[in-house]
Amino acid sequence: MALFGCTLLNKIAKLTTYQHQSPKSPMSLYQTCHNFAYCRFLIGFVFFFWSIIISTAHCDEQVANTTGIETINTILNQARHPYLLHGDIADQVANLQKLYGLSQNRLIWFKGGTEGSTVYDLLSLLGSAPEHGLKAEFYDAEQLRQKWSDITEKHTASEVDLTLYDVALNIALLRYMSDLHFGRARPKGLTINSSFTLPDIDLAERIYTSAQTGNVSVHNENLQPNLPGYRNLKLALARYRSAKAELGDLPQNFKTPLKGDQIADLKQLLTRLEDMAEAVPEQPHESKNKTNRLDKPLINGIKNFQKRHSITPDGKLNAKTLNALNIPLSDRINEIELAMERFRWLPQLNETPYIIVNIPAFQLWGYPSLTLSGEAQPMSMKVIVGESLDKQTPVLISDMQFLQFRPYWNVPPSIAKKELLPKLRSNPDYLASHDMELVNGFGPNAAKYGVNSQTLSQLGQGVLKIRQRPGTKNALGTVKFVFPNNYNVYLHDTSSPKLFKRERRDFSHGCIRIEKPQELAQFVLKNRPEWDEKKISLAMHDSSPKQVQLKQPIPVMIFYSTAMADPDKVTFFEDIYSLNAPLHQRLNDEKQYVAIK
Repeated sequence: MALFGCTLLNKIAKLTTYQHQSPKSPMSLYQTCHNFAYCRFLIGFVFFFWSIIISTAHCDEQVANTTGIETINTILNQARHPYLLHGDIADQVANLQKLYGLSQNRLIWFKGGTEGSTVYDLLSLLGSAPEHGLKAEFYDAEQLRQKWSDITEKHTASEVDLTLYDVALNIALLRYMSDLHFGRARPKGLTINSSFTLPDIDLAERIYTSAQTGNVSVHNENLQPNLPGYRNLKLALARYRSAKAELGDLPQNFKTPLKGDQIADLKQLLTRLEDMAEAVPEQPHESKNKTNRLDKPLINGIKNFQKRHSITPDGKLNAKTLNALNIPLSDRINEIELAMERFRWLPQLNETPYIIVNIPAFQLWGYPSLTLSGEAQPMSMKVIVGESLDKQTPVLISDMQFLQFRPYWNVPPSIAKKELLPKLRSNPDYLASHDMELVNGFGPNAAKYGVNSQTLSQLGQGVLKIRQRPGTKNALGTVKFVFPNNYNVYLHDTSSPKLFKRERRDFSHGCIRIEKPQELAQFVLKNRPEWDEKKISLAMHDSSPKQVQLKQPIPVMIFYSTAMADPDKVTFFEDIYSLNAPLHQRLNDEKQYVAIK
C-alpha cells in the first residue's frame, strides 16, 4: 500500500512539472488544464488513501495532530490511552471526565513553571506503592518515568505530548488512590458472606484540589487506613523484605520426626529464629551450646517463635513448629501484603471506641479511641468462631447498639430443623432437659406448645420455633452484644468456657463466643456511669432478661487476616477458611480493574 502511495506521488510530481511548462498551442493549453484537473484529483485521492491508513493506526498516531482538548476527548471516547501498559481505562473514564470538567478542560499538572518538580513528586508517589504491598507496575510507574525523561529531553514539548502525559498521570493516580483507599481486590466474592461497603470518596475532587494546592502528599497520607494495625504491618513489611534481601528465603531443611531433643543444625535454627524474632528482647543471638541439644536460651527462642505463630509455647520442636520454621520468608511477606489489603477494606474511623475481631486469630480487641489505640494497651480476649467447613463466621462491619443481660437464645430455623428436630423425634423430652420451649414466636407473650407429632410437623414447616430460656444451660450465657446484620451474628457469653483452653477455636455455628463477657460489658457501657461493675454483675446473674441501649453506637469489625502486627513484631495465624489463595490471585491480577460506581 505504501508503494502504491509513492507511485501516485511520483505521478503528481510529473504532472506538476508539466503544468509549469509554457503551452505552445491551444491544444497544449487544453492538455495542461486537463492534466492540472487530473493532478487535483490524484492529490485528493492520495489524501483520502492515507486517511484510511492513519485511521487504522494506534491511538498515539491518531491524536498526534490534534489539540489538547481533542486529545483528551479522543482518549475518553476510546477509553484507551496510547502508551500506558494498562491502557484500557474504562475503569476511570467517569473520574477523568469529572476531573477535566473541574479544570474546564485545562491540563491538571502543567500550568507553567513548576510542573517539573511536581511530576517527580508524583512519580515518587507511584513508585512508593510497594511500601503498601502494591506493585508499582500496576500504575505504570516506570513507563511514566521513561516518558517524562523523553519529554524533558526535548527542547520544547508539544501540546499533545503534555496532554497525553497529563492524562496518563491522572489515570495512574486515580488507580493508585483507589487501590490505596478501597483496596485493589474488591471484597465481594473473596470473603465468606462479606457485607463490606465501599465508603464514598470523590477521587477526581481529591486530585484537582491537590493540584491546585500543590500538596501531592495528601494522596498518600489521607487515603491509607488510619488504624495502627496498618501502620505496624507497613513497618513489618519493610523489615521482612530487608531480611529476605539479606538472607534470601532461608534454607528449608528442618525435618520431622527428630530423635529426642537432637537437632540437625543448631546454628541454622538460631539464625532462623533471630531473623523471625522481630526485636523480641528474649530472643538469643548466640547459644554457647555446642552439643546440638536444646538448651535454655534456645528453648526460650523457640517459645518466642511459637507465640508469634499461634503455636502453644512449650519450647518443643514438634511437627507444627517445624512446619512453621520451614515456611519461606516470601510466603510471610505475601501474608503481610494480604493483611494490608484487608485493612484497606475497613472504614476510616473517628475518635470513638471500636471493637475488632480477627477470625483466624480467635481474638477480640477493644480500643477506647483511635487516638489511644496506638499508645494504650487495648482490651483483649479469646473468642470462639464458626466452624471452618460450613458454619463460618461472616466478615462484616456493623455498629453495636445494645446488649441483653440474661438473654433468651432464639434458635435459628436452620439449627432447629437440621439439628434439634431429629433429636426431638427420638427424644420428646429433649427440650425440657435443655431448658428449651416450643413457641409460635420470639416475643415476650409468645404462646408455648407441647411436643407431639403435629407440633413437630409445624416446627419442620417453620410455623413454630424453639428458644432456650435464660439460665445456666443457656448457650448465650449471661449476656449478648447486638450489632444488627444480615447474618444474625452477635457476640455472646457461653455456657462452655472450657473450650477457650483450646489452641484452635472454630466450634460455633457462626456467632462469636467471648472469653470475658463482664469486661466487654464494662467496655461498651463506659459512657453510662450508672452501669458500674457491680450493677453489671448483678444484671448478669439476675433471673430475668434486661436490654440496655448504648449511649453511642460502637463500630464492630469482624474481619479475616492471617497476619497482625504490633510495633515490634508480627504474629501469623493459620488460614482456617482457606481465603488467602483466592485473595492473592486477585490482588496480583493485572486485568482486575473495574469501574467504581
